[in-house]
Amino acid sequence: MLIFVRQTISMKLIADSGSTKTTWALLHKGEAILVFNTSGFNPYYFGSGDLSRILRQELPDSLPIAEVDEVVYYGSGCSTDKNCAIVSDALKSFFSGTSITIHHDLLAAAHALLQHNSGIACILGTGSNSCLYDGKQIVAQVPSLGYLLGDEGSGYQIGRRLLAAMLNGSAPAELIQAFGKQYGLTLSDVLHRIYYEDKPGPFIASFTQFAQQHKGHPWCNRLVMRCFEDFLALMPVHYPAHESVPLSFTGSVAYHFRSQLMSLLDSKGLKAGRILRSPIEGLIEFHR
Repeated sequence: MLIFVRQTISMKLIADSGSTKTTWALLHKGEAILVFNTSGFNPYYFGSGDLSRILRQELPDSLPIAEVDEVVYYGSGCSTDKNCAIVSDALKSFFSGTSITIHHDLLAAAHALLQHNSGIACILGTGSNSCLYDGKQIVAQVPSLGYLLGDEGSGYQIGRRLLAAMLNGSAPAELIQAFGKQYGLTLSDVLHRIYYEDKPGPFIASFTQFAQQHKGHPWCNRLVMRCFEDFLALMPVHYPAHESVPLSFTGSVAYHFRSQLMSLLDSKGLKAGRILRSPIEGLIEFHR
């Protein structure tokens, strides 16, 4: 975590940044007066110049940059000083002399979901992650290995399995037909997009939307449930407190498939906590 201090704070800008999207909220006297989105960013894959370009092109004209006294940025990949510095260099070029605090997005999940209470905070969005939170700080975390080695239960895993089944013909014929009609992609199109263009993870995760649209189909339901089972087997159950504290979730996957997720937790005797589509609502509450 890197902190750059300025004394007087009256207007605070909060950012919750994932690989697909960054949601911002401007607070004045504890109230959100402006909420907007920009492109996502991850310092593992891109540099300060890329984030500066996003800020330059996508920050709204209605944002009073000169009046912002504090920026609190929670971001994917902000788990090392080197990565935090990449983000801070870009932010400082826009918010000169402003107090800037950078946290990992996992702390955003803990703050948003649990506030000042103890529990297990989980992310199920484009990627996946989890931690044990004691009401003040993260006290345990199972390492997240990213989309190449991990991201169990995430949009990436669901999208990857679904896409592979559509392309290799192992999915039901009616779903393959519906998929082809909706996307019109050839095998060549998909392979080029994955191996020759930027951000293959979010592209693959985008096909989770198809699973959501057809979640009433038994095949799609089983696919999603198997991914959630992978997540539970490799993440929260490794925390000693998982049977006594609630498991709370944030992220589009957790939100859109919350009925399946709740059913699975119940079948395993686990306590379900809060489920938020995005952390920003809970972060506004926390930073009041």
